[in-house]
Amino acid sequence: MITPRTPPTMATKHSVAGLETFDGINIEYELAYQDNKFKTACITEAISLIPPGARILDVGCGTGIPVSDMLSKAGLEVVGFDISPKMVKLAQDRIKGSFAISDMLTYPIEDHDQFAAVFMIFCHLQLSYADFYAAAYKFARALQPGGYFVLGQTPSDTYVPDDSATYDETKTYVDDFDVPFMGQMLPTLMLSKEGQRNFFRSMGLEVVWECVDTFQPNNEKCEPEAQQYIIAKRVGDALITLPKPLPKQN
Repeated sequence: MITPRTPPTMATKHSVAGLETFDGINIEYELAYQDNKFKTACITEAISLIPPGARILDVGCGTGIPVSDMLSKAGLEVVGFDISPKMVKLAQDRIKGSFAISDMLTYPIEDHDQFAAVFMIFCHLQLSYADFYAAAYKFARALQPGGYFVLGQTPSDTYVPDDSATYDETKTYVDDFDVPFMGQMLPTLMLSKEGQRNFFRSMGLEVVWECVDTFQPNNEKCEPEAQQYIIAKRVGDALITLPKPLPKQN
């Protein structure tokens, strides 16, 4: 069953911006990005690490292709949500799993909720760093001991000069930096490659796998895109600590 949530329940203007972007391109986005050998390699590696039949969370699941689809076909119990009602409907109609409509900040994680893995694959690009920080910390705390956090992002190194004033003071991230996406410029959150690694390490997670490469989407409007995929592990039942750096204070 699809659980609806409407824009007024969303936490921030960045959440609403994400809804406006992805609800409009739904299946076009799937077709452009589904045949990504770097993404599928990351998911395949994660599946090899996750216990059979385990419960996983696909954050920003979109249409479910390819992430939720691959996980479901591997026999994993898929729980997913996305901000786009149209994308969630496509996932619900085609993929075995439980899917809801929500943004990341308002998606409820109960005290007893635990997942063997959390997938956050290119779903947070229009969030602010403050929103991403809060969401990533919430989902990391929902990892069971030995669980995995799987993330895909656009690394800033390719697009932002090292001396750019748009970086935070630690040179870790940029908010709302214009990057080509589906034929237009999209204000995008990006962490540097090392910044993303250190973000996970600062929570006490161990980076166990990584791929950085350039992907050409299957759409003539799209330019080649730098992409970074990381799998980070919660070592035993180690405490999940607050990520660093802290968001900028307004």
